[in-house]
Amino acid sequence: MEGYIITGGPGSGKSTLLDALCRAGYRCYGEVSRELIREQSQLPDGVLPWKNMPAFARLAFHAMASQHEHALRSGGICFFDRGLPDIFGYLEAGGYPVPQEYLDVHAACRYQRRVFVLPPWQEIFVNDSERPQSYPESVELYRSICRAYERLGYELCDVPKSTVSQRVALLRSVTG
Repeated sequence: MEGYIITGGPGSGKSTLLDALCRAGYRCYGEVSRELIREQSQLPDGVLPWKNMPAFARLAFHAMASQHEHALRSGGICFFDRGLPDIFGYLEAGGYPVPQEYLDVHAACRYQRRVFVLPPWQEIFVNDSERPQSYPESVELYRSICRAYERLGYELCDVPKSTVSQRVALLRSVTG
């Protein structure tokens, strides 16, 4: 498997880029947090990140680990809308420790070492029910996520602010 992570702060264009990569024929794995927020918000005692980050991180961690396992079984090139280290960045931004179990599972993962990072982009940033962060909060999350990836030895490849087709072309040129 050649699994590439696309990451960045909330509202930087990751999902739009991933949708375009899917349309170009790549296997893509969507952001699990959005789906979990939709599911959990329908439950009377649902676990939401702004109410209980550690519990939500656990749900997201297991869903993302399942995505990784599916990608391993499927083989080939694929793209992930966030990877396990994103959870580490979110936890740390909230002042929570990263459980050793998460680090151990991550150590066994076979993501590509080059990670595509989309920078904060105020002009396209939008709040919604699944993204309640303000733009300054999204910038801080971006920084925390980048620090988590750097600490784990990933090579961060900045994806410039440009059209979706230019971003897709960049990823295609780098991943083959």
